[in-house]
Amino acid sequence: MKVTSFGEVLWDDFPNGKVLGGAPLNVTVRLQSLGIDTAIISRRGDDADGGELLRQIQSKNVNTDYLQICHECATSLVKVHLDKYGSASYEIVYPCAWDRIAVDDAAIKRVAESDAFVFGSLATRDEVSRKSLAVLLKEAKFKIFDVNLRKPHYDIDRLLETMKQSDMVKLNDDELYELAAAYGSPYHSIEQNIGYLVELTGVKILCVTLGSHGAVLYKDGELYRHCGFRVKVVDTVGSGDSFLGGLTYKLLNNAPPHEAIAFACALGALVASRHGATADISLEEIEAFMYPA
Repeated sequence: MKVTSFGEVLWDDFPNGKVLGGAPLNVTVRLQSLGIDTAIISRRGDDADGGELLRQIQSKNVNTDYLQICHECATSLVKVHLDKYGSASYEIVYPCAWDRIAVDDAAIKRVAESDAFVFGSLATRDEVSRKSLAVLLKEAKFKIFDVNLRKPHYDIDRLLETMKQSDMVKLNDDELYELAAAYGSPYHSIEQNIGYLVELTGVKILCVTLGSHGAVLYKDGELYRHCGFRVKVVDTVGSGDSFLGGLTYKLLNNAPPHEAIAFACALGALVASRHGATADISLEEIEAFMYPA
């Protein structure tokens, strides 16, 4: 099984130090830890932060053959602010290295050979990376769009067009309500707004995360809900990305939807109980958490 991701690689800068991050990379690291052959298509700066970023990603066994060096822009460093509940807000500098992602024949070949292609909304904020993504989307077999609305780094109309090109979309409940309202939805419930977006975009699979309350998954005309797992939250950074990694892993392995969403919720909860987005969590640990003896 092979998955390739496209988008931001960065340092999440917490008050107590920096941690490897970036939504597509977080998904990639999680899939690699579950035994999937992964690669990330991105760009880092020609600086000390970029060199350390490369070493950290390689330590996670992710293929870095498509991680480019940018000589014009610095490696991305994102300031993370946590509230008293561990919920995060971000300060994202523009431009940075991953705004300048290029595409070549090797990257195109890798995407074409992959079982799934994961990408996010943040890396579409700049025309350079956006054009590269457009090329790769034409080659991808199964396109997974991870929506991350970080003001002011998105365009409502562009998001709609991207969802229409995708096979699977993941977003959180706040993002669902914001986008559904922007596209004219008259509805107020999560389930109705999922239906509205599915009809509007034609997407085959749509998943909405609900924080500590679990998630709702639409697949094959059916809705599946999981109420989540209770944990003591350290920080929420990367929990949604790990959720997506878990969901992707299970769906690619043809697990039933109810099993896939439960596994994804467990993985997201475990990540929320740790510091940073890429803490090491084994398959055995996830299963022990889901099914305690």
